[in-house]
Amino acid sequence: MQERKAPPTPVKKKINWKKFIKAIPGRIAKFFRDVVHELKKVTWSTKKDLFRYTVIVLITIAFFAIILGFFDFIWLRLIEFMALA
Repeated sequence: MQERKAPPTPVKKKINWKKFIKAIPGRIAKFFRDVVHELKKVTWSTKKDLFRYTVIVLITIAFFAIILGFFDFIWLRLIEFMALA
């Protein structure tokens, strides 16, 4: 019967630090080129849509602020009433 051998452990490669350091500016430049390339693929909203969505968000925020303010006022009065009783 044959004995099973353990799989060979992977050999770690030594990093050539000089080459690694010299490659950093090229990697940074490639990153920004890729970012610009991806941003060109984005479908941007028109000014009209942007204005419309901004108004919708502001109205929604105002609505919820009024609702929360109302409930806060009611809660405060309820606590004051219970404290006096």
